[in-house]
Amino acid sequence: MGEDRREAFYRDRVRSCAPRCPGFDRLSVETTFGILHTYDLFHQIMSRNLAEYGLSKSTLNILMLLKHGEAEGMLLRDLGELLLVSKANITGLIDHLEQKGYVTRVVDSHDRRARFARLTKQGEELLDRYAPIHYRSIGELLKDLTDEEKETLISLLQKTRGSLTAHASAASFQADPQYQVARG
Repeated sequence: MGEDRREAFYRDRVRSCAPRCPGFDRLSVETTFGILHTYDLFHQIMSRNLAEYGLSKSTLNILMLLKHGEAEGMLLRDLGELLLVSKANITGLIDHLEQKGYVTRVVDSHDRRARFARLTKQGEELLDRYAPIHYRSIGELLKDLTDEEKETLISLLQKTRGSLTAHASAASFQADPQYQVARG
């Protein structure tokens, strides 16, 4: 499989930038583009597949968390913390799923301010239909990787997330003063 146009464009730009930028780490920048490009491609493919079932990554994630969670449901704040995507709009996501009949909200009997989301029978049936297709599709998308390569990739991605977490506060993203935008 050959390199696509976008990949070639960014690789060439990165390599031409290296000599002109002090502190430029070509391999780190190429790694970053590789991760972002892979995510973008995977996201496009999965979004198309999910849309056929009226789902998004976020709504599928919520339904899966509820299916494999406690029978009484999950607190909305706990769902927000466990999402693999932005938790900023958990209320809107639950509203959407509730309108479709896939989840129901339940008031916590111990704390009237707290709300649980619970998977409905309709939501469970949707997952029972969709999950096998979803997992088969993922297997098909990654079938060119051996099990050993998948294990290596999992390990490298975990290590990458650890590095990002450990060094995020130390990373300096401050602009050169001559290019800084005035805030007002």
